Amino acid sequence: MTPRDRGGSFPLAFLGPAVLVLLSISCAAPASSTPSPFTQASSPASAVPVVSSPPRAAPTPGTLASASFSSPRIEVEVQQVFELNYQARTLQLGGQFGLAALRALVDGPYADYTLPLFDTEIRDGQTGALRQVTFRDIAVRLDRWTDSGEPGAGRAEVTVTRTREEVRAGSGAKSETSTFQFGLQRSRLGADGVRWVIADFVNPTTGRWLSAPPPAATLPPDSDEQIAAELKSFFDQFYQARTLTSLHALDLRKSEELVGGSYAEYTMPLLRQSQAEAESGALKEIRYADISVRLEKWDRAATMHGGLATVAVTRSVFATRSTGAEPPRAETFEFRVHRHFHVFAVGPDYTGPRSSVNWLVVDFLRPDVSRWVTDLAGATTIVPDTGHA
Repeated sequence: MTPRDRGGSFPLAFLGPAVLVLLSISCAAPASSTPSPFTQASSPASAVPVVSSPPRAAPTPGTLASASFSSPRIEVEVQQVFELNYQARTLQLGGQFGLAALRALVDGPYADYTLPLFDTEIRDGQTGALRQVTFRDIAVRLDRWTDSGEPGAGRAEVTVTRTREEVRAGSGAKSETSTFQFGLQRSRLGADGVRWVIADFVNPTTGRWLSAPPPAATLPPDSDEQIAAELKSFFDQFYQARTLTSLHALDLRKSEELVGGSYAEYTMPLLRQSQAEAESGALKEIRYADISVRLEKWDRAATMHGGLATVAVTRSVFATRSTGAEPPRAETFEFRVHRHFHVFAVGPDYTGPRSSVNWLVVDFLRPDVSRWVTDLAGATTIVPDTGHA
């Protein structure tokens, strides 16, 4: 799960092909018969249809021309970004790819994935194998928008359908229509400019986001890597249950399922107090972002029914009360989390799962007194023996 999904799915206002300019670009894109989305220095046309691939430098971020950071139009902007993306990937006969333009539009895991593939197209052009590449019928659907803290900044997940046509030496034009999923980041640039980068992608081979951690099934059993991956997923759920927005109520039932022992006795009254404040209108919103989990200790043999992890969790919290928004806070807390392993009592003919694993927060280091709540409660054990099957 992620921080709050704000806005859900939007209907797409489909745009015709846009001719846009990314401002404030200092790196020049090669000349092309198609108008470039980047401000560029003049460059003579080349008889070779593609440019060679020079050493990569960090791209200078550009501003989407008609976009205002304080007045987001997410559906419109993502359509424009992908028209720019495919314009940069277009090769006209006798023209050149928009290599610099593409570099300014991609970042993160997606840049690492796509730029080497783009280099392959460049090499095909250098050998004369690839003569022309064009795109048409570009349609972008906004599937999800997730805040990253500052209003207007966040992650968009989109589904893109486009038709790609190419001409190679010795063969006619070939056309292919494909649909892909992408993740983009929207951030402020300058006073009110907008920078979009395509930073993530669902790999069609694996069906997973490039940024996703390896699935636990591929990691060594009970390895630190597996435990860390499980804990990140767990704390995403943990804070989602504690999120309050106009679209998401506090989920006390889910929160209670995720805690146990002395920590349950400590935290549930506080959550019920927050619920009462929400019902009275005193508490308007509370949401979390930038959640990260650092595994500090993993004792796989802590109990007969599962291990115990000590973790440091960092997250940003954004709260709004009836008196107004509170300043955002980035905080780090320490928890002890029990990985409970439960074996089902089943007969010999049963063919379903024979065990399950679930995580429970069972202890918390109170920062005001620097003591674990288990110690403060006078409990003799950290992980309760019952009540968490």
